Amino acid sequence: MANKSKEAERQNKALQNILEGKPVEKDYIQVGYEGKKDEGQGGKTRESELSKVMQKVRMPWFCPECKKTMKKKLDDKFWRMFGHCFDCQIEIENKLKINGEYKQYEQRKVLENKKAYLKDLRDSIEEFEKGGGKQTWLNQVGVDAPEVEEEKWEMGKDNFDKMVVEANEYIDNLQKNLDEQEKQLIGA
Repeated sequence: MANKSKEAERQNKALQNILEGKPVEKDYIQVGYEGKKDEGQGGKTRESELSKVMQKVRMPWFCPECKKTMKKKLDDKFWRMFGHCFDCQIEIENKLKINGEYKQYEQRKVLENKKAYLKDLRDSIEEFEKGGGKQTWLNQVGVDAPEVEEEKWEMGKDNFDKMVVEANEYIDNLQKNLDEQEKQLIGA
């Protein structure tokens, strides 16, 4: 095995020991930050808010539902989205298909994605309005003697107002269609 690092071998050995129920031997030194000791708590180390957040976000080694190892790239994605591994999500969706509830689940997911897209559109229009139809870019030009060139772009008040009105009308129409789809889905 040509591209195997010592760290990868150590991790594989530790994981194998955990799976077999053997104790894990720590044969390395790990350097990290330890919070301040608080005498009011009997000398326990204080935990920062960032540490607590990182514990919630960090993907565990084992899936909380099926207890299998989460080592695939897709496991990381599905852990962040649903809180379990890819295999668990496949099983959930398979059960929905067997029960005949998958179509409604799929429509809800599509509707949620459309809502998120609409929110992004609204945010981008608000940002565009704040700019007032003016934009400035800095470009690097020149190969031998690089220079920075400032490029200014302005669309004019009339065009700007017209584009903002059209964009808001478009977003309002999308919102109406989305509301109708949601009513149909809830009524279905």
